[in-house]
Amino acid sequence: MNELHYDSRKLLIYMAVKYKGDYEQMLNALILKETDIPYEEVMKVYESIPCKVMTYLDYDYPERLKRIKRPPLVLFYYGDISLLDKKSIAVVGSRDYSRYGKHCTESVIAGIIKGKVVVSGLAKGIDAIAHQAAIDHGGRTIAIPGSGIDYCYPAENKELYEEIKKNHLLMSEYPFDVVPDREHFPMRNRIVVALGDALFVPQINTYMSGTMISLNLGLELGKEIFVAPHPLGSETINNHLLNEGAMLIESKEQMLRDLGWSEE
Repeated sequence: MNELHYDSRKLLIYMAVKYKGDYEQMLNALILKETDIPYEEVMKVYESIPCKVMTYLDYDYPERLKRIKRPPLVLFYYGDISLLDKKSIAVVGSRDYSRYGKHCTESVIAGIIKGKVVVSGLAKGIDAIAHQAAIDHGGRTIAIPGSGIDYCYPAENKELYEEIKKNHLLMSEYPFDVVPDREHFPMRNRIVVALGDALFVPQINTYMSGTMISLNLGLELGKEIFVAPHPLGSETINNHLLNEGAMLIESKEQMLRDLGWSEE
């Protein structure tokens, strides 16, 4: 048998494994029509994958991901894929957080989570707090790590990683145990932002951060961006963002109203 006997979907998945989820390498291989690959090799890789897989070619591939530049060609996942169809809020923020930033994250999520989904990047800090708050208040959550689907990073989030993998949705464009790389995180952020109906920023400490990349992408996609106000003299830039036009969060009722969501 030759390469004509396997379909384009399996070939995409093979490319994702071969190039460790690197979007540019995969795209270049497809442009150069790198398809002269033995059937047995493609099937060996395809059958070795321990998780579920979604590709750009699938009928249920999320429309919201198709709207971004460089939509993921392949997504590896564990858990409940139906969470992609629910109303959701993407949470982005700093790894180094204050007690107040933690309070903002937990209180806002507790107020709006009923029937909604929190999407974040499973990073240290605000991301992990957001995932845990959703779980603690009976909500659902989607985690998009910047590492391979089977590689928990950071290690301190192992328990949270396992809970999301089992009972929520863990999704990555990086297969197996691909280690995190600094280039992975901006790529991860585009998925987090795209999957949220809106963005919530509990705390951001600097303009030179991954959170700012996420905010700029949110603006490009026309997302509502909600920023928590911080105390006078705070070292965060939250209040600067509010002065520049981000939406102030005053209460859960105001946020739900602005999004057109009910409390149910």
